[in-house]
Amino acid sequence: MSTTPDFEEAYKKLNAKQKEAVDTIYGPVIVIAGPGTGKTQILALRIGNILLKATGAKPDEILALTFTESAVATLRTRLASFIGGAAYRVRIHTFHGFARSILELRPDLFPRIALGTPLSEVRGIALMEQLLDQGEYIKIRNPKQPHRAARTLVAFMGKLKQEHYTPERYLAELTEAYERLLAEPDRIHTIGVHVGKEKGEPLRRRERLEKHIEVAHLFKAYQEALERESLYDYEDLIAEAVRGLESDEGFRAEVGERSQFVLADEHQDANPAQNRLLELVTDFDGSPNLFIVGDEKQAIYRFQGASLASFFYFKEKYPEAKVISLVENYRSTSKVLAAAHDLIAPTPTSDAAFRPLLSAVRGEGGVL
Repeated sequence: MSTTPDFEEAYKKLNAKQKEAVDTIYGPVIVIAGPGTGKTQILALRIGNILLKATGAKPDEILALTFTESAVATLRTRLASFIGGAAYRVRIHTFHGFARSILELRPDLFPRIALGTPLSEVRGIALMEQLLDQGEYIKIRNPKQPHRAARTLVAFMGKLKQEHYTPERYLAELTEAYERLLAEPDRIHTIGVHVGKEKGEPLRRRERLEKHIEVAHLFKAYQEALERESLYDYEDLIAEAVRGLESDEGFRAEVGERSQFVLADEHQDANPAQNRLLELVTDFDGSPNLFIVGDEKQAIYRFQGASLASFFYFKEKYPEAKVISLVENYRSTSKVLAAAHDLIAPTPTSDAAFRPLLSAVRGEGGVL
């Protein structure tokens, strides 16, 4: 495959760490890249490099995942400037868009989605109100305002799915925690005026667990209602794709074989369900060609269920992964970066390789 002059010029301008990220074609690679370090550039150049080198890969065997349609368009435009029309055969998706593409491969495996209707916000709230009226939810249903929590509960069901919970798993974990609490030997006062009564802190935990156990039963009723009415919500796209890949080994192999090289951008934003999807797509190989780009400092926002645990997941799964830190910032001045570093405390759960400080290429110019 041929590249454009723009590719050659951009490649020559890479700094040493950027070049290492672009040139490390095989095996798992984790790139720690803060704002302004050229993430989109290295993603596009790396895809071009995979096709340019003798990998034998076809454009449609490369999968790139990000989080917004805007990011998809930006990456594809940049890639087209480097490799021309082949950029439109590279599979660049949001996580949800990729999940939908998996579902479309085998409609027979996903009849709930293939034959169903997307759940609107209004319909979701109405459905939740109906479920609250039908069940005996004394912990989560306010008798005076029985529908007050409906919108919040619908959102919470989405959060549970982002955390890769099914109703059964959620209830099982809560039940186990509840039984452990009841078995605690010092839960009850044994002396004094409150002898025989439950202590305050265990009481608060018990009441919280009882409330969430009700939520778990409501979660089950909610999912059953969606299926009964041929509805699915936004998070069901990923949940269903994960279910299909987990349950059908042949289908998982088929999807994996179509994705010889996988790139995941803004990985600090990934939630457990998205991580599981990424894992299933790449687990056909003990050392997959998986390229993850993210910034652990931005994981503090816990966007869409993201967390540091999600970000470190693949580093723990593939301890042999090459870790590359991009520290040269091309966007901000040294004064801006110094102020930012002063505001961000070191992350206790991360090691030094995951806490690089950025340095400004632009120097001292500019003002805060």
